[in-house]
Formats: sequence, C-alpha cells, structure tokens
Amino acid sequence: MKMKFLGVMMLAALFTTAAATAQEKEKKHDGKGKGEMFAKLDTDNDGKISKAEADKGDKVKLKENFATIDTNKDSFIDKDEMKAYRQEKRKTKK
Repeated sequence: MKMKFLGVMMLAALFTTAAATAQEKEKKHDGKGKGEMFAKLDTDNDGKISKAEADKGDKVKLKENFATIDTNKDSFIDKDEMKAYRQEKRKTKK
C-alpha cells in the first residue's frame, strides 16, 4: 500500500513539474516583455527601430540580423516584422 501511494505521489510530482515548466516556456513566448524590449530600442518613440537605434542597443542578434528582419527593406524594423521574425525562428528551432 505504501509503495502504491509513493508511486502515485512521484507521478503527481512529475506531472506538476512538467506543467510548471510548460507554463514558464509559454510565458517566455507569449510576447510579454518583448514590447518592453522594443520600446527600449525605439529611442525616438516612432514605433519602429532604425539601423542606428539597433546599433546603439545591446542586442547583438538584432544588429546581425537587421537586414533579414527588415522584410520590406525600408531601413526600419516595426513590431510586425519583429513578431514575424520571432515566429519564423521558433518554427526553425522545432
């Protein structure tokens, strides 16, 4: 009886941990916090990030991938372009 109880408790702990981990991953990918990063980089508050703003920031990947993220080639990254880039990167990681 004690062994069954112990087994059930171990399974419950395992599933609880797995669920918590999944929720944490979901929080990281739900876009919250990304708007704050975008706003921090958008120093002139025009709703887009210029190459100069990206170069001044501390996001190395943004600097390296600026041309790729700027899909309409207007020399700015807007929120939609950033979102599309992140979604594409997530697809390729899986």
